Amino acid sequence: MGKLTQDGPPPLLLLGSELNPTPRLRLSTPKRSLSQIIQPHRKAMDFIRSLLPSNPVRLEQPDNEHVETLLHTDEHQGSQPRPEEDSLTSFKEIIGWCLYGWAAEPFIVCAVSTYVPLLLEQYARENGVRLDDHTQPCVLTPPVIPPILPPPDPNTNMTDPQLYFRSFQETTKQDPIKCVVYVLGRYIDTSSYALYTFSFSVLIQTLVVISMSGAADRGHYRKQLLIAFGVVGALATILYLGITSKRYYIASILAIIANACFGAVNVCGNAFLPILVANTREVREAPQDELHIKGNVITKISGFGAACGYISALLVQVFTMFIVIKTGSTTQSIQYAIFTVGVWWLVFQIPLFFLLKPRPGPPLHVTPDENLLWQYIKYGWHTLLVSMKHASALKDVLIYLVGWFIVSDSVTTINSAAVLFARSELQMSTPKLVIVGILTVCCAIFGSIIIPHIQRYFNVTPKASLISVIVWAAVIPLYGMLGFYFNMIGLKHEAEMYILAIWYGFSMGALATVARSLFSLLIPKGKESTFFSLFSVTDKGSSILGPTITALITDKTHNIRYCFYFLFALLLLALPVFAMLDVERGKKDALELEMVDED
Repeated sequence: MGKLTQDGPPPLLLLGSELNPTPRLRLSTPKRSLSQIIQPHRKAMDFIRSLLPSNPVRLEQPDNEHVETLLHTDEHQGSQPRPEEDSLTSFKEIIGWCLYGWAAEPFIVCAVSTYVPLLLEQYARENGVRLDDHTQPCVLTPPVIPPILPPPDPNTNMTDPQLYFRSFQETTKQDPIKCVVYVLGRYIDTSSYALYTFSFSVLIQTLVVISMSGAADRGHYRKQLLIAFGVVGALATILYLGITSKRYYIASILAIIANACFGAVNVCGNAFLPILVANTREVREAPQDELHIKGNVITKISGFGAACGYISALLVQVFTMFIVIKTGSTTQSIQYAIFTVGVWWLVFQIPLFFLLKPRPGPPLHVTPDENLLWQYIKYGWHTLLVSMKHASALKDVLIYLVGWFIVSDSVTTINSAAVLFARSELQMSTPKLVIVGILTVCCAIFGSIIIPHIQRYFNVTPKASLISVIVWAAVIPLYGMLGFYFNMIGLKHEAEMYILAIWYGFSMGALATVARSLFSLLIPKGKESTFFSLFSVTDKGSSILGPTITALITDKTHNIRYCFYFLFALLLLALPVFAMLDVERGKKDALELEMVDED
């Protein structure tokens, strides 16, 4: 009978970043083949199989050099196969994944971008005082009543209609009342109150996102967290219906909670995407060297999810516009609209629960005597530090992230500043501002679809496309600045706001498409999740700075138009940063980092 031998060295701990492969067993059979020996003896076969280790041996790595390996390993390293994780991705599951965007996207597009800033500004006004006299309450400018005109002057050659029109025009040429509200020991402009709220909410959102990212990547909590944060965010949005103007600070707290939950939902949703893609039939059956197949699949699924989110936001925006109009366009109407967004978010958690599989990630190596929640939080922050460490080795990734921080800061703030400008300076009604939001969403969809075709048709590189989109977006604050020098143009009329909404929507959709595709060219394969988490944190971090500076400028000048100087300067500053970007060098550096990791 052949003797049992061991192929390979014993499972000793090596100094490299990977563990030794599990020892394999073989039968040495000098005279007969293996099949001849085993075929007649099924019991012997079962016995031999029982000796073979079915799972790789996991060994602790004691030195500090390997703490990173224990806490931050790729999903294919050291993870045990789980039927739930490895099952084929079904179309039903893809629909379930898309539902998270379908449910949550109206919150950011409708509530955060339109209704919540208007409500916070209105509540701040109702609780504020006049800038020129703090003893006088701040009230909205009442509608202008056409004056009772005196009899026509016989010495003038104007007809009655001409005289009437000029007198009425002069009565309407009055600046909006400037108001301030007392918050945390100081008076701030009522327009900046919403900006401060969103700055602080993004700060909290960033802290929450980093802290819970470990639980989203590791273990079996991903689906539970996705639904739990969705429910909490939806309930916080629904509660706006019961807020009164005297409790305006509670409205800010609800905005902070809901916005933080939205960020956490996005982290969990993004964590599902690579697993769903990896388990599609196309990717499983593709040769390992055909990497473009995986890229095509992830683009298709991600694009489908983004389209669902945009369409959902558009439907909710149109529906809430009719609610606002039917209920009289009052402050209560805005609350009804926000309530509708919250109900939409909550209701679609139900099909999400049934359609989306848990898809647990690799287990986190935990210490029994330490709090589990604290270990997940530590892992999330450790992952961020590891991402920064990897990024520091890639010059062009650093250049890109600096440029993206500047651009994202400006483009995000343009939306909030424009809505508040339209309300406070142009005194546009809520239904008109909702139409502005609808135009923005529609053009964002168009921009995200058309920009890849423009790139291919004109053979434009991703870097050139990004710079072109930045220049396109810079026209918006530049046009707002013209209002200081001209009386007829420069955001002086409502019609200009509609035109700029179309312009901004196209730039926003194009920027989102080009930015991610360009960044994906600069990062090493196998570390997409790590680098895109850093991309997301950069995006969130920039959203803290822009609204804060815009609010400070508004507090100082009490004229939100001055913010356009700041936003224009940011976009100009981003141009030389991206001009330093060398995409080919970035690809080469990323490839070298891949090869080092493989060794």
